[in-house]
Amino acid sequence: MAESLDAQLRATLNMIPAYTWYATQSGGLIFVNERAADYGGLPSDHPLRHGTDTSAAWDSHIPFLHPEDQEETRRVWSECLRTGRPGEVRFRIRNAEGNYRWFLSRAEPLRANDGTILYWIGINLDIEEQEELTKALRTSEEELRQMLDLAPQIIGVLGPRRERLYANRVALAYYGVTLEEWRQRSFGPEVHPDDFERVRASIDRSVANPVAYESEMRLRKGDGTYRWFLVRYNPLRDDQGQLIR
Repeated sequence: MAESLDAQLRATLNMIPAYTWYATQSGGLIFVNERAADYGGLPSDHPLRHGTDTSAAWDSHIPFLHPEDQEETRRVWSECLRTGRPGEVRFRIRNAEGNYRWFLSRAEPLRANDGTILYWIGINLDIEEQEELTKALRTSEEELRQMLDLAPQIIGVLGPRRERLYANRVALAYYGVTLEEWRQRSFGPEVHPDDFERVRASIDRSVANPVAYESEMRLRKGDGTYRWFLVRYNPLRDDQGQLIR
């Protein structure tokens, strides 16, 4: 019965257009499908290509991963084995040429009718392009922050629901707060009470129909005094015209 199940598992996982694998109840890796084996450059007679149980340790697959991802992967995998619950983790896997690509890996327990775990079934999805895009966006955002910090004006970046995202160093120095403190503030503390309703109404109109506008208002410094400012709001839209900043 077990041999038949193994054969069915291998046949099924080899048909899936992703990098798949299965492991024993205790976590030892037994099998990787052809796509995964070819990616890792495993020889044709390697036990993992044929589902041969070599009594591998629960963390025997960890050396295939990038050194920086091994500790977190070991933690997530041990939690799955301890609790019997599914889990997922992102890591980089070394290919046959010695290079690494990012994957999102998810493991699910395959159980018998009585609830006993028979195997752990896993799928690794290649997310290299998404990770590269995320990295590029982070770099872009960091460069933008550096540019905003060089500007001599007070600059704040708000989300489409007026959530506070970023304030440059001039703004933080004027208000006398840290970036995190500024982000936690609700709308209005910096605006003079006599200007508050007028300013809020203007912002509501701008968010409902994103257009650039300007308004004069008094803003409170960190020492409690107020100064007059001409404030300009400029909407940033996505390709569909939706307000994003």
